[in-house]
Amino acid sequence: MLRCSWSACLLLASGVLTVSLAARAEDAPEPREAPRYESIRYLEDWSDPSLRPGDDPFDRVKYLPLGAQAWLSLGGQHRLRYEFTDGLDGPLPESVLFSRNLLHLDAHVGPARAFLQVGGHYALGAPARDEPPGSDLFDVQQAFLEWRSAPRKVRFVARVGRQELALGSTRWVSTRDGTNVRQAFDLARLTVTGEGWSVEGFGGVVPRLQRGVLDDAPSARNRFWGVYATVEVLPRKRLSFDAFYLGRDRPSVTYGEVEGREVRHMLGVRLFGQTEGGFEYIGHALAQAGTVGGARILAWGLAGGLWQRLPFAPLRLGVRGDALSGDGRADDGRVSTFHAWFPNQTFFSALPLIYPSNLYEVHPLVQWELDAVTLEGGCVFFFRQSVNDAVYTPPGDVLVPPAASDARYTGAQLSLSLGYRVTRHVMFNLEYSHVVAGPALRAVNLQDVDFLGTWTTFTY
Repeated sequence: MLRCSWSACLLLASGVLTVSLAARAEDAPEPREAPRYESIRYLEDWSDPSLRPGDDPFDRVKYLPLGAQAWLSLGGQHRLRYEFTDGLDGPLPESVLFSRNLLHLDAHVGPARAFLQVGGHYALGAPARDEPPGSDLFDVQQAFLEWRSAPRKVRFVARVGRQELALGSTRWVSTRDGTNVRQAFDLARLTVTGEGWSVEGFGGVVPRLQRGVLDDAPSARNRFWGVYATVEVLPRKRLSFDAFYLGRDRPSVTYGEVEGREVRHMLGVRLFGQTEGGFEYIGHALAQAGTVGGARILAWGLAGGLWQRLPFAPLRLGVRGDALSGDGRADDGRVSTFHAWFPNQTFFSALPLIYPSNLYEVHPLVQWELDAVTLEGGCVFFFRQSVNDAVYTPPGDVLVPPAASDARYTGAQLSLSLGYRVTRHVMFNLEYSHVVAGPALRAVNLQDVDFLGTWTTFTY
């Protein structure tokens, strides 16, 4: 049973009050045809002043002319997130309040661009969360230079510097928006886009996150690179195809009794599309190879989903599933544990308990969408793909050691979520999750878990 303290209730009430006050502050009508705010802020296009008639006071800083073909755009985002978890870390519940504050400056001069985003991330209430990715006092979130060119209907975009990166469905490489500190990379990146296709290649390193001020330095020994291509096979989004290669070099990792430097390569394909009748589909097939210490890597993964929009109600029914390999034997000189380096950790729920490694999972869900309100309910059933491998938790740590249990069934996670877009600038979210511990979790004395999260986001 979820036990919510008076302080937790007050914080929930304050979140609702924040939404009300922000809504009242926005009595002016929304501008017509204004660009929408993107999750990755540098993807927004504010280059056309006619799209901002001036009804929204925040639009006045989205296009500031500096001269011929030169302009400046300013923006930011502030998120207040409260989490209450009972049953995960012991007899005492965890209550934590997160604050994320991002400001950015976007300068354009002809085909050149400079983008800078800084952030302050704070955590109150749980000492274990007062470090990255829960807390980072002040640092550069993104800072890059960009050059654009578009000869003969083909557009080239080159970026160098720290930047966020989301590939495909964000299943394997994402911005990690659910955590307080988002994921960014120090990359050189080239994107080429044509009619119905795009290809991008990148290479660089993963910054080392630290809690202090301006101390998130590039980590030269933690490298990441890849190529990602998308082709629209059939028009009107009926069928598209992705093919990608990703590689990562990490200085030290551990899988059971195997430890050492890891160089891992992943090849993948993705098919996705939708029909005019409201049927949507997506499927991934993945293979991983490489070395860990003196052991070879050979892992595989399958993932997908099916959805159907109902014609008589604003409902969307679906089911998602994963099959990701685990290690069959600890002493055979081979590592078969699939590892997702930068996954969308809220793919299953706002409570990221299980990491996408060594698992079978099936996730039936239903979504209800009506104007500014979205409701979703679902239940994920987790199983180990190999009972000789561990159950993993983010960011890939062992939750249940292989020797602790020979049970395949891990547990089930029920979640209910609400999203309410109060205004163009304000978004309110609420989610409740309950984890029913299966035999694998109970083998290490993990019991049922209750989670309540609420967050209010103000974007401009």
